[in-house]
Amino acid sequence: MVPEFIGRDISVTVSEEVKTPISFKLGNKEYVIDEVLDSWSDYGFSRTNSRTKKWWQRRHRNYYHVRTVEGEVFEIYHDRGVNLKNPEYKKWFLTRKLQ
Repeated sequence: MVPEFIGRDISVTVSEEVKTPISFKLGNKEYVIDEVLDSWSDYGFSRTNSRTKKWWQRRHRNYYHVRTVEGEVFEIYHDRGVNLKNPEYKKWFLTRKLQ
């Protein structure tokens, strides 16, 4: 299956113990996560001139490949934002459906 790009913000419920996603909502449908298949952090820069890169321009994202109880596999990420004091900058996104 060719990955399907979705690129939408989502609402996510996380486990309080280890802060990993346990379900997410896209529109009116809730997807329950059966397993986190992979996870990684992204602290890279966007494609800008290397001389103008500043620490505050870095991405602060946690990516997850997750399998739902229905067997679908998605890539989601948590954009932790640049301002830790303002939770409105911390958002979740559904990047693509992998299976």
